[in-house]
Amino acid sequence: MDVVHRPGERPGSPLQVQVGDEIVVTLHGSAVYGWTPVEVVAGPLTVIAAETTEGTVRATVRAAGVGAAELRSTSSYRGDRFGPQTRLWRMLVYVEPS
Repeated sequence: MDVVHRPGERPGSPLQVQVGDEIVVTLHGSAVYGWTPVEVVAGPLTVIAAETTEGTVRATVRAAGVGAAELRSTSSYRGDRFGPQTRLWRMLVYVEPS
């Protein structure tokens, strides 16, 4: 399953996956407004691969167990610490038995 987020878009609706499914998350940014690596804040997900290229991050996440989880990343302006506000991307993921 692929999740793609571009600047200005609202975060997507919660996902429903099964144990063992993989989710590929791509958050598009830029060299001056980049995303932090995608994190699993809580729940039965595991980040199995991650890469960053000029502010855009990509992560592959695997559902490792049953339950509710949250993925999160933030994006800040890198040109000036007093610049635009930090943005938060988050997605809820519900994992069901396979």
